Amino acid sequence: MKKGGQFENNFKKSVPDDILYYRFKDGTGNWQHNNLVRFQAKNVCDCMLYDGDILVFAELKNHKGKSIPFSCIRENQIKELSMYQYYKNTKCVVIINFEDLEECYCLFIADLSHFIRTTDRMSVPVEICREIGIKIENKRLRTNYRYDIKKMMEEIKNAN
Repeated sequence: MKKGGQFENNFKKSVPDDILYYRFKDGTGNWQHNNLVRFQAKNVCDCMLYDGDILVFAELKNHKGKSIPFSCIRENQIKELSMYQYYKNTKCVVIINFEDLEECYCLFIADLSHFIRTTDRMSVPVEICREIGIKIENKRLRTNYRYDIKKMMEEIKNAN
């Protein structure tokens, strides 16, 4: 399993039973069973979480190093998440796991989008995530991690 998939799996296993977790389906499809015509589904994000109060659309990113290139987040995701954030009791976030640093942050799409529009950089450095994001506490098991999703959801609710 690739590191990104492993992060997504660890994230899913961290979600407590009282929070609904749904992962949007990935994959390709074809038209009329013709193998020559294929398309890749372009989901708005990886998953959604619902705790009874708020609905959170979350794009999960795992990255090595101290910054994540803008190219790792698709334009359609930024655009659609930016539209979804205006629905009542709905929050849209990008969760970035800096694998090498063992640090994970939740960034609201509005804050991330503003940073992208107003900087001359080509990536989001961990320092910016520390400044504008919600730190997601994590605990290392032997080879996997568990993330404090319940605390993250509370902080998301209280942030706006």
